[in-house]
Amino acid sequence: MALRDSLEFVGNARNLRGRWRPAGNRPGQADTVAFVFQGGGSLTAPQVGMLRALCETGLTPDLVLGSSAGAINAVAFATDPGPAGLDRLEAVWTSLRRRHVAPLSAPTLLAAVAGRGDGLVPNSGLRGLLASAAIARTLEGTSIPVHVVATDLASGAAVVFSDGETTEALLASCAFPGLYPPVRVGGRLLVDGGVSADVPVLQAEALGATVTYVLPAAVCDVAQSLPRGPLPLAYHALGQVLGAAARGDLAAARGPVRILPAPSSRAASPVDFRDTSRLIDEGYRLASDWLAANRTSADDVSGASEISRFAARPRGFHALTGARTSGSYRRRAASALHAAISGAGVIGAQLRPGSAR
Repeated sequence: MALRDSLEFVGNARNLRGRWRPAGNRPGQADTVAFVFQGGGSLTAPQVGMLRALCETGLTPDLVLGSSAGAINAVAFATDPGPAGLDRLEAVWTSLRRRHVAPLSAPTLLAAVAGRGDGLVPNSGLRGLLASAAIARTLEGTSIPVHVVATDLASGAAVVFSDGETTEALLASCAFPGLYPPVRVGGRLLVDGGVSADVPVLQAEALGATVTYVLPAAVCDVAQSLPRGPLPLAYHALGQVLGAAARGDLAAARGPVRILPAPSSRAASPVDFRDTSRLIDEGYRLASDWLAANRTSADDVSGASEISRFAARPRGFHALTGARTSGSYRRRAASALHAAISGAGVIGAQLRPGSAR
């Protein structure tokens, strides 16, 4: 099966350049450049700093693509890719607290404990945040073509949204199993895009990208201590189970894949925002240094040479499509997801008031 045939696109996903003609684009540059945003909840904060560093070098994408919380950053950037837009995005990030995206509710927690709920917390907080954000109301209304990745719960296949309501696409892409309930769009139940394509490099290439820059989430710092609590443990375990699949997908990319360096964080929970300001600053510093060091030889950087930078990352699901996922990984991923979802009732202790403001 061809890669393009293994993906499902919603909307006019192949119209890559109809809305974006960057001023001062690289003279004679024939490449189609994609910025790909990894998912990772609060650990995607460094992407704001990375974007600022990329823009300062004059590097402009032809399309952007993201999964989970990375998709929110992608849409915000695609809406307003200028300095003012980045300032607004950073202001939102630094003001976020756990209660804004994962508000606790006694009825919801009781339903989760009894096995009657589809998620530990409702997505109403996240919906309100998206509704008030300065982002395009529809995906086709952005300045740069943007594509949001979610996962079909029934088949496990990646679903790429390019048109339609922004909020619904992002809620589906961020529906982390066990934490948020699945989102029904077009008659299908969808969950977090990271389950099928946490680093959607192959999806970007299927959309026409010839050079891809990956903006990763922060690395969970487990050198000092392993994560504790049901949610951090499930989050960490899923990343380990599917991390090898992500590396395989990056290696399978046809064009150059340039992975920016990422800072480390001890915030193992995807809804712990206490390290946000430092992560944004570190994301900017590391990306600026990396871009300066690779500026003269950027065209010589191959995808294969960049894979090792991703090899030891304990964060992330995978960037696989159905055509490339082995049965072994599918079985292990299904087991891990089942454990995460069935354990949702006890995750409440990790999200009790005061645990992650």
